[in-house]
Amino acid sequence: MKRTIIIFLLMLLSVSAIATVQAQDMGPIVRPVYYLAADENGIQQVYQLLISDSTDSARQITRATSDVHTFGVSYDGLAVAYISGGQLWLQPIHTETPEALATISATNFFGSIVFSQDNQYIAYADNGVWLLDLGTRETTQLLADVPVQPDGSNAAEYRIHKPGTFVLGVDGKAAQLVVDIGVWEWKTAGIYDLATGTLQVLDGQTHTNVLPLYGDRALIYGNNAVSGDFTLRMAQSLSDINTSTEIVKFSDLTDVTLWAEQAVEIRPGTVRVFGSSLNLQLGSTGTFYFDYDLMAGTAGEVQFSDLPVSTMGSTVSGRLSVDGTLLPYYVDALWDELGSIYGALSLRDLTTGETVAAAFPATVGLFQWQP
Repeated sequence: MKRTIIIFLLMLLSVSAIATVQAQDMGPIVRPVYYLAADENGIQQVYQLLISDSTDSARQITRATSDVHTFGVSYDGLAVAYISGGQLWLQPIHTETPEALATISATNFFGSIVFSQDNQYIAYADNGVWLLDLGTRETTQLLADVPVQPDGSNAAEYRIHKPGTFVLGVDGKAAQLVVDIGVWEWKTAGIYDLATGTLQVLDGQTHTNVLPLYGDRALIYGNNAVSGDFTLRMAQSLSDINTSTEIVKFSDLTDVTLWAEQAVEIRPGTVRVFGSSLNLQLGSTGTFYFDYDLMAGTAGEVQFSDLPVSTMGSTVSGRLSVDGTLLPYYVDALWDELGSIYGALSLRDLTTGETVAAAFPATVGLFQWQP
């Protein structure tokens, strides 16, 4: 009798384990991505592609009458905003007719268009940074660019502003906007307060980027071959990004030169830092990444890899996926007269080094992940 009960219990446990595994198996991870490519008439349009274990065909989202120069995707995935023909347009995913939102006067330096997480605002670049309220359709200029004079006499005042990402307040509404700022022979970043209309900018030429973190903190990072510190710093408040503490010195991690170009909070409390590397002893270049545990205050081992070498143009890394796993990169990348990138695009899994199958066309322009 006891043996029968034991066998019965083992069978129940086995069935339970199988059910648990099946419940956790959600099937292949599907990642919506968006990019620019030419349509049958040679006009640059926005396409959506679902990246998964199977190779799916792309879906054309926009049908503009002239080239799309830049675009952005809403957090709910229901709309795309884009610039074409001197207009900012809103294209709902499930309808064919776009809505004209605002006139665009800029002819170059088209930064990415950014939706707020609460779907209240769109930020876009047009000789400065503008804010469009999706509730009222009203536009407000937040920042104005300062172009360089032909003789370069105002080089110290030169500024090009592009929207980065919105930061939500405690009420869940958009409260701040990270701004990317181009200055003479350098780039930096700042935080624009939507309530007060003030902009605080990183001091000096020590770092180039600000990454908002869970809990109002900010990671200060970014250096390149021109200038910048080979460190990561932490600010305890987005309201005071210039009061920060050094948390990582790259020379403590490796003898290889590291240029930090991107950082993603892959989960609350863990940041993945990615960029280019230079091994001075071997004279070779490549890419790197490492993870930093904000709670423990420790950095993981630096992982190195190489990207394919271009035969023409350059090999250029795109933006990491939101979980820091997939890296898009262009081979034989070139830039058109408006400053927009294009080339042959591939995806690499950073954790495995494998190429991810995706049915991209031969030439791809601006690439973006679903936020």
